Order: sequence, then C-alpha cells, then structure tokens
Amino acid sequence: MQSSKISLIVPCGLQTLLEGVSQAVIEDNPDNIAEFFALYFQDLATFQKDLIKLVEKFELMRGKVVAVCSFKIF
Repeated sequence: MQSSKISLIVPCGLQTLLEGVSQAVIEDNPDNIAEFFALYFQDLATFQKDLIKLVEKFELMRGKVVAVCSFKIF
C-alpha cells in the first residue's frame, strides 16, 4: 500500500485569525456559534475599513497622500 502525504499551505494570518475567533467564542460562550462567527467577522471587516479610513485621514491631515495597503480577511 502506498501512502501519500498531503502538503497544505496555510495563508498568512489565518492562524492569528482563528486564534482570535476561537478566543472570542470561549469568552462569550454563544448559543449559536455559526451566527456568532458571522457577526464576529462582520465586525472585524467593519473595524478594518474604519481603520483604513482613519489612517488615510491622518495622512491627509499631515499633508501626505499615501497609498494604504488593504488586505482581505477571507
């Protein structure tokens, strides 16, 4: 019998993302984990967008126009 090894590549940041959502589930102990995940990631995406806007506003106030690198959560 021949065994085959599967090699997986974990995207950068996935471990941190899963650690964060896992910790939030442990702390909140929600009744519906799937719904909790949906709300958690919605809030995280909103936070990310707000943070990018804040950085852009700060850079404009300083008189510098810079490109802000955005990244996707999923």
